[in-house]
Amino acid sequence: MRYLLFILIWWNMSCTTKGEGDDVEPVIIKFDTYQYKNIDGVSKNLLSLDVYYTSDISNKKPIVVYVHGGGWSIGDKASQLDNKIDLFRFLNYVFVSINYRLSPFSFEIDNTSRIKYPDHNIDVADALLWIYTHIGSLGGDKNKIALLGHSAGAHLVALTGTNPMFLNDVGLSLFDIKGVACIDTESYDVDEQVKNGTNQEMYINAFGFGETINKEASPLFNIANGNTYPGFFIAKRGAAGRIAYADEFIDTLKSKGVSVSEVDGSIYDHAGINNAIGDYGETLVTDPLIQFFAKCFE
Repeated sequence: MRYLLFILIWWNMSCTTKGEGDDVEPVIIKFDTYQYKNIDGVSKNLLSLDVYYTSDISNKKPIVVYVHGGGWSIGDKASQLDNKIDLFRFLNYVFVSINYRLSPFSFEIDNTSRIKYPDHNIDVADALLWIYTHIGSLGGDKNKIALLGHSAGAHLVALTGTNPMFLNDVGLSLFDIKGVACIDTESYDVDEQVKNGTNQEMYINAFGFGETINKEASPLFNIANGNTYPGFFIAKRGAAGRIAYADEFIDTLKSKGVSVSEVDGSIYDHAGINNAIGDYGETLVTDPLIQFFAKCFE
């Protein structure tokens, strides 16, 4: 009910235009694409990000950075965004959706020069550096950045929020990330998925066979004593085994003192739980996510 009220308030405000005698300029929604780095031979689109912001850039706003899914091999920053754009516009956040290099599709597990881990996470970190450096000119507050990812993108943000080497390599740290929201992934333990998962070829295509490297690529195995991690939001769903992977990650985070919010979105399918975010009247995932980001940006 509270979220529905928010939407109605936002709709009324967004439909207001400057009339005779008004002193306030209308807020204009803007959209721009930026290339965050260049690699010879790689499509500019794969190394770019989209920023959704407003004409009011004087008051710095929190930033939510979205990383799309697609098995690390398909997908695009423009997919499944309509509800999210509306939601974060209403919340007065700057919303950024990023692309990254993709592993081959169809799979090429014998191609030793293919894009695979850690390439995807390196790109995410480089995109975050661009955002941290440039977002102020688009009305964003670089000190209030949170991550949101679905499926393979949920793995990428979870690893960015647990393995500090990616952020450290670009001069940032885990302290620069205020929260991480993971929407429906079973890839918290990559090594387990490579060895025993139902989508082994997809994981091998994106990560390879090596146990050592695959544990390095697993958010579960990067939670250690003595590190300070951002808060996490975990949306889980599906069969008991799939939920168990999320629960193991949640329990491990909590055992190290990390704040975790969680929801069971099993009423949705894999795509549906992602599309639900910001959907009109949706409360199961959207309301707790709104609360999570609000806490991150306090």
